[in-house]
Amino acid sequence: QANLGNTIVPIRYIARGLGVPPDESARQNWFAASYSCTVGGFVLITGRLGDIYGHKNLFLIGWLWTTIWSTASGLAKDEIQFDIFRAMVGIGPSIMMPNAAALLARAWSQQWKKNLAFVVFGAIAPAGFVMGAGWGAGLAETGARWEWIYWSMAIVTAFYAAASWWVVPETGGMNDFHSMGFDVPGSVTGVAGLALIFIALNGGPTFGWDQPKCGIMFGVGVLSLALFCWIETKVSEPILPMSLFKSPTFVAVALSLCLGWMSFGMFQFYFPHFLMEFRGESGLQAALHVFPTVPTGITATLSAVYLLSRVPGCVIFGLSMLCFFLGQLLCALTPVDQTYWQMSFPAVLVITFGPDLSFACGSLIASDTLRPEQQGVAGSFVSTIINYSIALGLSLAVNIEKGVNPNGTRMLEGFRAAWFFGAGCAALGLVMTAIFYKGMSKKHVH
Repeated sequence: QANLGNTIVPIRYIARGLGVPPDESARQNWFAASYSCTVGGFVLITGRLGDIYGHKNLFLIGWLWTTIWSTASGLAKDEIQFDIFRAMVGIGPSIMMPNAAALLARAWSQQWKKNLAFVVFGAIAPAGFVMGAGWGAGLAETGARWEWIYWSMAIVTAFYAAASWWVVPETGGMNDFHSMGFDVPGSVTGVAGLALIFIALNGGPTFGWDQPKCGIMFGVGVLSLALFCWIETKVSEPILPMSLFKSPTFVAVALSLCLGWMSFGMFQFYFPHFLMEFRGESGLQAALHVFPTVPTGITATLSAVYLLSRVPGCVIFGLSMLCFFLGQLLCALTPVDQTYWQMSFPAVLVITFGPDLSFACGSLIASDTLRPEQQGVAGSFVSTIINYSIALGLSLAVNIEKGVNPNGTRMLEGFRAAWFFGAGCAALGLVMTAIFYKGMSKKHVH
């Protein structure tokens, strides 16, 4: 999330350095969405690689990969190079997240410790976004070259790579692609399908939907995902077992997670830019006004620890969707000339409960569904939904914004349209939770 925040808040500053006009939001959206796309897409296979080669080994590779491509991002000469390098950066966290989740899942046998580990893991996201936002905005406002946003990130990730090698305990792996039946065809078709659909949706506002290449890429992406689903029913060790989707409840949980995090991604992108574009705030001020997500995230984490063992999962999931919905609705209805404390501050507080509660509950459901040796699959699946949904939500929101504001003269209306769309996504997730509540009623007792 820090790698997302350090780009979203100073995105105009970065765009200026790359020669992208400030009113070209569709082109700037690639800077953030390309990162989330690869985080979500490649995480499908990196959990399985952790099962084979050891989760610690993959965790370290993820840090080193992020270091290399963060350095490359600062060396980009134009926006195309930068978009590609940002996408490459996203592969690093895609390697780390499912393997970090697997390390946590295997670290404790007691359910309450496992609950606590997962909710703390989820609470890191808002804090990371705020840290990245303040970091990027601070460098921009000091007049530093935009490249240092990414070079400084490379320095930090290199340090964490060394620290992880020293601190994280060793984990074993099968050390053989074939001993666990590594699913190469499924990996290729799954990642390709997600990537092509993202490029098509994000490319529509940039190149125009009248261009045949957008429709062709979207169609090929859908066919690739259909082929992926067929392959997963045929291989002995699929990266995403289709048997998971035989349960209507599991499908409802997955779709609710997708809709909720699509909504949250729109909030992350549009809220700070609303403060900067329409209220004249600096990047640091906008980052400061997002800071309440940190203490609120801690509160949400503690609430999740308490609720998971006492309250049915359907209540937790429903509450998370309600928080996504109310936060987006408050943003959409906030007047420009109103003070931050009247509606913007409550929106920040409310929406922060959505990701923490939904991540904790969703992770535990996925973890409980699979065998111990498939914990990487559980982490991969939840991380895929969360991160790809952010990219998907941003792509759809930019299409809506561009449709409302085609000439750049109705920016506020475009922002509000995107927020209302986000509220609608969260509302649909809430409805699905209500329909399938019986299957989500398990309590994760100590």
